[in-house]
Amino acid sequence: MNTATSGGISSERMIEIATRLFASWSSGDPDAPEPLFMPDGVLDDVASGKFEGWPNIRAFFARGLTRTANLTLVPDEFWTNPGGVAVHYIMSGDVVLPETFGPEHVGRRWSVPAMSYLRFDGERICYEADFHDKGARAKSLGIGA
Repeated sequence: MNTATSGGISSERMIEIATRLFASWSSGDPDAPEPLFMPDGVLDDVASGKFEGWPNIRAFFARGLTRTANLTLVPDEFWTNPGGVAVHYIMSGDVVLPETFGPEHVGRRWSVPAMSYLRFDGERICYEADFHDKGARAKSLGIGA
C-alpha cells in the first residue's frame, strides 16, 4: 500500500475516510455524507452530471433515494496516491418506481461494478468523480442483455 499523504493525511486515513463515505452513501440518509464533504465540494457523476456544493450534492443524492431502495455501495479495493484515493465497489439497489425499468422489475435488485476517485482537502472530500455505466443496471436485471 502506498503511504503517501494528501493534505497531510496518510493513505490509510484516506481509505478510512473513503470507507466511511461509502457507508454514509449506503445509509439511506441524504445528510449522512455531509460531515465528510467540504461545503463547496464537487460530485462529478459520469452518468448524472456535475453537482457543485453540498446542497446540490445532497439534492442529487436525495432524488436518487426516491428511485432506489436499499442503496448499497460496498468497496472492495482501494488505490492511493498523493492526491487522493480511487475506490472500486459494487453498487446495488432495489427498483422502486415502475417507470424506471417496468412494473415487473419493482422490488428486484440490480447490482453493478463502479469506481470513484476522491480528492481531499485535509480530512474532508473536496471532489468525488464516479464512473459507472448507467445501462448496466438494466442489464443486471436481464433487460437488453
